[in-house]
Amino acid sequence: MNPGSDIWSLVFALIAVVLILYICYKVSRFVAKRAGSTASTANIRILERAAFTQDKGLAIAEICGEYYLVGFSPNRIELLEKIDPSKLKTAGTAKKADFSDLLKSAIKGRWDLTGNDKNHKSRNG
Repeated sequence: MNPGSDIWSLVFALIAVVLILYICYKVSRFVAKRAGSTASTANIRILERAAFTQDKGLAIAEICGEYYLVGFSPNRIELLEKIDPSKLKTAGTAKKADFSDLLKSAIKGRWDLTGNDKNHKSRNG
């Protein structure tokens, strides 16, 4: 066997893997955007969801311009509270976790994947 041909086959395989990962990334972003846009209607929007278990959680919903805290489970959906719009954080004030920032934080040994590791203290002091 020719060592040059082994290197080229390795390079082509690496390029193929990178290309497949890139295509998967783009497709997942497209699907996520489509799924988010289909969940909204003219009068009802789900602004935020927090899951407590696989099938139970809370959601903030905007219904006809009013904001509500809604609890959900497989058996029922319950209106918990009407929310004052001034108490809601807008997209500009809430820090969105960026994947590259989370990855850098994890590599540095700070495993707080919420992105709130600025006040991280080590266990050793």
